[in-house]
Amino acid sequence: MIIQFSDGTTKDIQEYNLKRLFHHIPSLEVNHITESVEGRGDLVAGTQYQQRVIKVTLLYIVQDICGYDLLRDDLNALFARDEAFYIIFKREHWKRYKVRLAQQLEIEPNRHMNSFDITFRMDELFAESYGTSLDLQNRGEWDADIWGFGSGINYDTQYNYTFNTNNFVVKNIGNQKIDPRQSALEVTLKGTFGSFVQITNHTTGDIYRFNNTLSSTDTLKLSGIRTLKNSLSAFKHTNHKLLTLAPGDNNITVEGGTVNSVVFDFRFLYK
Repeated sequence: MIIQFSDGTTKDIQEYNLKRLFHHIPSLEVNHITESVEGRGDLVAGTQYQQRVIKVTLLYIVQDICGYDLLRDDLNALFARDEAFYIIFKREHWKRYKVRLAQQLEIEPNRHMNSFDITFRMDELFAESYGTSLDLQNRGEWDADIWGFGSGINYDTQYNYTFNTNNFVVKNIGNQKIDPRQSALEVTLKGTFGSFVQITNHTTGDIYRFNNTLSSTDTLKLSGIRTLKNSLSAFKHTNHKLLTLAPGDNNITVEGGTVNSVVFDFRFLYK
């Protein structure tokens, strides 16, 4: 098991003389919100997913009881953090889980070895890919350090997330929608547009519109819920809508002018 911190640095639990014995990632718990309608009973008005808790069983190995004391302190420093971090299981190294320690560590002392359970509360509902869409675009024939079996990649396909036309397809190889209100999505557009830019995702029905000009030297960036023109906030010039990406192919059209380049940078999500 790998621990990855917010600055990108990583720790392998083997460095702490730990061995993962077992881990359990529960399936999503679904909560249906219902409304009673006379003559029809309860109708589902919406669905919410509940937060998940990951349980991991670890084995520690030490030389003596003093080694246990040192290890206990090291593990408290490793896992009990104010900020969230990521855990990566080596069998599925291509995805990571953003977590926090769910409860205090209960590590029974032993002069040689013992097992203990640790629980992590997922900060996000879904796992995310270790690599980004641009990593996938720029990968070699077999980038085993980033992608693996089950990640959704067809290795006979060339994946592109940089385009220079007004019509193109963005492939979301994950099994969950990308919504910039909940996960990172950055769209960077350069081109010449006389009075507006309109980006339509025909797959989801989303229409984003920027009501201003763009010259060939300008950069329009949709970064999460923000709109930036040349790094300055320009949200007031938009229709206050956002673009999302459905799983699979997303058919995109850009109207209002000529595209020089448009780049989609995001991580894929997995239930």
